[in-house]
Amino acid sequence: MNKQRGVALIAVMMMLALSVVLVVSMTGRLQLQLQRNMNIQMRQQALWLALGAEEFTRRTLKKAVVGKDNVNLGQEWAQTGVSFPLEQATISGEIKDLNSCFNLNSLQKKQPKSNNSAAPEPEQERSAAQQEQTETVKAQEEQRSEQQAANSRTDESTMTPAQKAMLSLLENNVTELSMPAEYLVVRLTDWLDADTTLQNSGGAEENDYAALEFPFYNPNSLMVSKTELRNILDMTVADYQMLAPFVCVIPEDNLLKVNVNTLEKEQAPLLSALIPSLTVENAEALIAGRPEKGFADINEFKQAKQMAGLALSEDEQSLLDVKSKYFQADLTIDTTESSFKLITIFKVDEKQVQVIARRFGGPG
Repeated sequence: MNKQRGVALIAVMMMLALSVVLVVSMTGRLQLQLQRNMNIQMRQQALWLALGAEEFTRRTLKKAVVGKDNVNLGQEWAQTGVSFPLEQATISGEIKDLNSCFNLNSLQKKQPKSNNSAAPEPEQERSAAQQEQTETVKAQEEQRSEQQAANSRTDESTMTPAQKAMLSLLENNVTELSMPAEYLVVRLTDWLDADTTLQNSGGAEENDYAALEFPFYNPNSLMVSKTELRNILDMTVADYQMLAPFVCVIPEDNLLKVNVNTLEKEQAPLLSALIPSLTVENAEALIAGRPEKGFADINEFKQAKQMAGLALSEDEQSLLDVKSKYFQADLTIDTTESSFKLITIFKVDEKQVQVIARRFGGPG
């Protein structure tokens, strides 16, 4: 009888232990599920706060920029250190003018249109020998053109105004690059253009990237973020950090227009690169002495004391403006538990401001 009681006691204890394990496991899962739901709720709340801040930014830009004669740092959108404390979070943000930096997409060269006026010969009527001969000749021509491009030097006479400005910026202000400045210019152009032909000596196309330890193909299209610079052949972290303060990316836009009214003193090297005859020191003085409401137009800009005796070429003047069309808002939602970041790019038209890109978290 005593033995049976002992067995029963052991069975009860085992069942009790099993019940405790199950309860602990269920409690842990319940707590995890509750925390997950709270995280989702907080993230959703932060998202809606960020979108509300985005809408507030859009209205601010519409009020301050749309219909104005120029865009300058004295306007409401250019305020810094703005924050809005709420009950459970704090909204802070900053608006940047994307027309006050070098748009990397402007390095894309327009592709010449081919003349296909003559009707192609039907494929069925061509003999196999003719087709093979045509393909051989085409391959030889492509190989010859690539070889000529690889053996040629960078010819500034064939460079676009944007390429010349980038080359000047690199040579005079980013002097510690791990590669020659002209190599980086042509590699950026090869990254952006639609073909697979090297632009010039030092360029890089899909074969060069496919031969890397971790291979990939370059997109041959416009950039969506300046962080794509890190993927350029031989680009180092130090190279990126030196170049990043001067450049930006405007999605789906390959024009270079820099607003002289929104340049900061630190961006004087960029203005000097756009106007090679203007020294960095004079560019700093010009920015510091700029009218409070900016220059009314480029003619007034050309009359500044630092511009005396300097003749702007047509290409140089085409890169300058007193208005801006693109802005970037860096919005941050800080709560006691987490931080949420939204980066939005706006395009300003004649009558409206519209969102053209959004990115959640990470640098722009």
